[in-house]
Amino acid sequence: MRSVSSVHIAVNVMRARLTLISFNIAIVSFQLSQRFNMAGGIDIPGFNHPLHFRVSMALLLALALSLLAVVAFISSSALDEVGACDHWSFILGDLFMYLALANTVTGFFSPLNDSLKLVVQQIPAQASQAELLRKAVFYLGSVAWLAAIYLGPLVSLLRSPFSKRLNLRMALLYVGLLLVMFWLNYQVELFELSNSGSASLLLPRFVFEFFQPLVW
Repeated sequence: MRSVSSVHIAVNVMRARLTLISFNIAIVSFQLSQRFNMAGGIDIPGFNHPLHFRVSMALLLALALSLLAVVAFISSSALDEVGACDHWSFILGDLFMYLALANTVTGFFSPLNDSLKLVVQQIPAQASQAELLRKAVFYLGSVAWLAAIYLGPLVSLLRSPFSKRLNLRMALLYVGLLLVMFWLNYQVELFELSNSGSASLLLPRFVFEFFQPLVW
C-alpha cells in the first residue's frame, strides 16, 4: 500500500484544475447577476423581482464549493522547489470541483429549461420545434449533470494514487456531501412547491434529487 509521502502529482495537473475552477466561477458569477431576469420564479411580498430559490441555491453552492476546491488544491502542493502535489487534499479538491460543476449545470440548465417551456406554451404554431429544442437542451444538461456528480468523482477515486483506505474514506465523505446537498435542494423544492400551492408535496421529492434533472 503506497504511503502518502510517496505520492507526487505534477503541479501542472493541479494548475489545469484551477483553470477549470476559475472558468466555473466566471459562469456562476454571470448567472448570479442574471437570475432576476430569468422567466418564472416565485413572487414574494417585498421583492421587486420573482425569486428563483433552486437556481440561487445551486449557484451559491457552486461558488462555495469552487472556493473550497481552490483551497484544497493549493493545500495539496508541497512547499519546496518542485511544488508537486503530495497530500490527500488533492482528491478532496477533485470532489469539491465536481460538486461545484454539477451545481453550475443545475444553475444554468434549470432556468433555461423553464424558459423553453414558456416558449412552447407561448408559440403554439411552432410548439413541436420548440419542444424538440427543449428536450435536446434537457438531455444534454442531464448528461452533463450525471457526468459531473457521479462519473467524475468515481474516476478520480478509482485512479487516485493514494491508499485504498484513504480513498474509501474520501468516497464515504463524498456520499455524505451528496446527501447534505440533496437534502438542502429538497428543502428548497418543498419551499417552492408550498408557495406555489402544488399538490406535488405528497410525492417522494427527495428521491428525485439523486437524478436532479427530474425536478428542473
